[in-house]
Amino acid sequence: MLKYTLYFFLLITTSQLFYGCANSPFGKKSDLTKEEKIISIDGNNISKENFIYLYEKNYVNDSAFYSQNSIDNYLELFINFKLKVAEAVDLGYDTLPDFKSEYKMYLHQLEEPYLTESVFNDSLVKQAYERQKIEVNASHLLIKVEENASPEDTLTAYNKVLSIKKELQEGKDFEELAFKYSEDPSAKRNKGNLGYFTSLQMVYPFEEAAFNTPIDSVSDVVKTRFGYHLLKVNDKRERFGNLQVQHIMINSGPRDTEEKKKEAKEKVFSIYDSLQNGGDWNTLCANFSDDKRSSSQEGVLPPVSEVRFPPQFLEGVSSLEKIGDTSVPVQTDFGWHIIRLYKKEPVAPYETLYPTLVSKVKKDSRSQTSRKDFIKKLKRDNNYTVVDENKSLAYSLVDSSYLKNEWKKSEEISIKVLKKNVFTLKGKNITVNDFLDYLVEHEKVSKNDDLKEVLDSHFNKYSEIVLLEVEKKNLPEKYPEYKHLAQEYEDGLLLFRVMEDCVWNKASQDTKGLEAYYEANKNSYMWDTRAVMSIYNTGSKQLMNETIEMLDSNYYQVYPSEVSAITFKKNSSYLYKSRISDIKKSAEVLKQDKSLFVLLNVEVNKGEYKSMKTKRLQKIINQYTANGIPENRIKSNFEEGAVGVVDVKYYSTNTANFVKEKNNNNNLSVSFKEGTFSKDEIPHMDHLKMEKGRYTFEENDRFFIVEIKDILAPTTKSLDECKGSVIADYQEYLEKNWIEELHQKHNVVIDSVQLNSLYKQEQSI
Repeated sequence: MLKYTLYFFLLITTSQLFYGCANSPFGKKSDLTKEEKIISIDGNNISKENFIYLYEKNYVNDSAFYSQNSIDNYLELFINFKLKVAEAVDLGYDTLPDFKSEYKMYLHQLEEPYLTESVFNDSLVKQAYERQKIEVNASHLLIKVEENASPEDTLTAYNKVLSIKKELQEGKDFEELAFKYSEDPSAKRNKGNLGYFTSLQMVYPFEEAAFNTPIDSVSDVVKTRFGYHLLKVNDKRERFGNLQVQHIMINSGPRDTEEKKKEAKEKVFSIYDSLQNGGDWNTLCANFSDDKRSSSQEGVLPPVSEVRFPPQFLEGVSSLEKIGDTSVPVQTDFGWHIIRLYKKEPVAPYETLYPTLVSKVKKDSRSQTSRKDFIKKLKRDNNYTVVDENKSLAYSLVDSSYLKNEWKKSEEISIKVLKKNVFTLKGKNITVNDFLDYLVEHEKVSKNDDLKEVLDSHFNKYSEIVLLEVEKKNLPEKYPEYKHLAQEYEDGLLLFRVMEDCVWNKASQDTKGLEAYYEANKNSYMWDTRAVMSIYNTGSKQLMNETIEMLDSNYYQVYPSEVSAITFKKNSSYLYKSRISDIKKSAEVLKQDKSLFVLLNVEVNKGEYKSMKTKRLQKIINQYTANGIPENRIKSNFEEGAVGVVDVKYYSTNTANFVKEKNNNNNLSVSFKEGTFSKDEIPHMDHLKMEKGRYTFEENDRFFIVEIKDILAPTTKSLDECKGSVIADYQEYLEKNWIEELHQKHNVVIDSVQLNSLYKQEQSI
């Protein structure tokens, strides 16, 4: 979990910092160009520039921004942070292959936006805004091809997508073809359907095709950095800016038993039926929704645009048109939802959204020219010059065997020739030898039999690679925000690893240390005064009284079996096979539910022998015990009645059975929960006292019975009961001690002159 948090942090940081360094108040940017040190650790200088960058990033919204106290407080955190990173380096974490691989991956993501030429204008922003008013539902079919694939691979992919388009033109179903051919893994699940989306959510060429293709039509072939696409536009509709819904939720998860799933479904549809018949939303939400965070707020959820809702939930939202409309129950992995439209506002005015749209458009591929244009710019900026004579010389050293992947670089080529430059650029010379080595590494069988064209393609590709490598090396100097973010990535990854080994894992794996810490601090882990209680929520006063009657008797009649009577002939206690079979069926029901017992009501007629009642009863009891039912689960009673009849009645001591019985006709009749609650967790506390007893009250047209069975005095939690909190505190304890050790181990020197200059900056702001 912590690792995913780090990844998320790095991702968010990239998007925030590439499009604007942190600013000082009043729009004034700090001077981040000077490499003056603010501290050194073991003689390694850490720049004032790096300190300012991190300080401004973290404190820009602080009311005490650039005050001496604020700077001093952050300096302490900064030193501790850099000490941990220094320790990670001392331990060699920066040399580990997995660290290098991960850091390289992040750098690649960070570099990408800088390696394109941006062309930005307001017309792109306006286009994005107008499209924000529309949502497109589209399906796609993808044939993958790398962005820089060879012409042969590109042509193969293109021909494949053309052949699929031909099948579509012949009347084949798009979804079937997407399932069969698409190389988007999700197509096996969704048959290519991407759901609804708007502008700035897809790569620009894809968006262009989606918005320009009519409904129920298939686009021309679309090329993106992922490959070739065919799009089918299924629908277009108006989009709203601020869309908010309410919901009533009934918990039901994939791991629930089939019986629980059935109960949840029946309950949510009962609530839905009640709403359809005029039931009050707020009352039903407060009484029955299992989402306790929203049930007290009429079920209102955050705006749809701000939360990643499950697709099934969004489908329910899309069915709502007018404020107050409710959906049929919708099932997600979290349970069942009844969704109600709460707020629906149009997209905000252009002027309001303009700053946000500008930021997004600048990041989007629509504002980036082709890689070809960018390479041209790099060639100009770096004085890229081809030495044609030497280029031709290099070509002459390669024969047609190269096309068959059989060429070998000759060992007889003179050093003088190998050292000749084939192209030059600012600060770098590329020789014949460099180019020939590149050819060796990238040799493969070619479908093109024109050797010069193949060599030209390789020469251009190699030139591009060299230019991009030079540009990557220059990024820290050209873009200060890139330099700081790259450093932040490196430090963050090292920090994560060293914290994982020295604090987080140690706290969770050091069982003895954790137990010792708990014992020394157990008074910090106390339960408040708590109530052990049961809560019955009933739909009428009659049901409340029936529930009270059940609670007073501690059992209640249920009807789990079709066997309701055992009959005998007059003045006979003989049990026929059919009656023995009935008793066996009844016993099986009792075996399945240990909370059940049976009451045998032996009816005696005046025309029968008095001894007959005990004989019949004993024979029935013998059959029950023979089928594994102990006598303490068999009760009996005698009364006058019909000839030869013994009534069989079933009773349960399990509250769940009572609730199930009462909800046979209406799932909202009775609900029940029990548990141990601290005072601030107790529902309906305004009707209760923290005292043992039974409380009855009416609230929102529902009738409640609350039984507080016990009041538990404050007591120390066991380690198992508070392990999460103890681990968190133990981590903090270990980290504090570790930081003290790091201060002892490493020599930290603060440059007071540079620190004072930051205090003076406070006075100038």
